[in-house]
Amino acid sequence: MKNKLLTPIKAVDTFVKCKKEGQRIPILVWDSLRTYSKWNEVELTGLLNASSYFPDILFEKDMEQKIVARLDEFNSRIVDIPIK
Repeated sequence: MKNKLLTPIKAVDTFVKCKKEGQRIPILVWDSLRTYSKWNEVELTGLLNASSYFPDILFEKDMEQKIVARLDEFNSRIVDIPIK
């Protein structure tokens, strides 16, 4: 039976908490962080913000650039509607 993953916000929160307390990062957190490419804009922003304090949360090569590119995709979907 496959373990359930943490929510993205809980995964980032747990990572930060473990780092602050000097504890080992649970495998469940790493498994949850690996799904970052499927996260929404708010969750990716939180991950990027956490990386400012704990850079090792970005565990893949060029992960920051991939997150920024994904956030740019979200921003490109925003349509300005002029109000008259």
